[in-house]
Amino acid sequence: MRRRYRIGSAIILACLPSILLILEGCSSTPPPSGIHFPITSGFHTLLPSERQRILIWGDPLLARVAEAWLRSHHYSNILMQPQIPRPSSDRQTALAVAAEANAEFVLILEREELKEGALIQANCGPRFNISVDVRGLLMERGVSVLRGNAHYPHCVEHTDQTLQNLTCQALATAWGFRPSGQLEIPSYLTCTAGQNAPVPNR
Repeated sequence: MRRRYRIGSAIILACLPSILLILEGCSSTPPPSGIHFPITSGFHTLLPSERQRILIWGDPLLARVAEAWLRSHHYSNILMQPQIPRPSSDRQTALAVAAEANAEFVLILEREELKEGALIQANCGPRFNISVDVRGLLMERGVSVLRGNAHYPHCVEHTDQTLQNLTCQALATAWGFRPSGQLEIPSYLTCTAGQNAPVPNR
């Protein structure tokens, strides 16, 4: 009996390193990739007041999201870009239309859709490397006073929801409701009122 016990113990001891290696290999297997939140950057030197007339200029989908976002943050004097055959993000054109409409502030929204170059994916295949850029121009000075950008670190599906999420994040960063970087902040939180006060004008 003792001999069998010794043989069994010897077998277990001999196999122990192999078992440990197998277990170590299992534990070091990377977990499934989770949700990747957008990476943002942005700043402002001056924010429009709630009373100023703001012209939203650029991509129609982004403009609609920006209008809803501004209204949820208590801006009500909002003008939308006129319906023209080819919306242009050209600064001079936007300023000319804003002057004609007596707007005091212009918010320009652009998007870029690439098939490569995402931070953690070189090639997007059927997906896209999408980014949204927001610029704010003060008519009185004709200079940019705020900027926001948002993009995912990976390639994503080209959907309205993707563009809406990025637009909200870019606006929130430009306004100072969230810091630049990659943070676990769901996009719907930056599309509603009730945020903390924006950081002071620099």
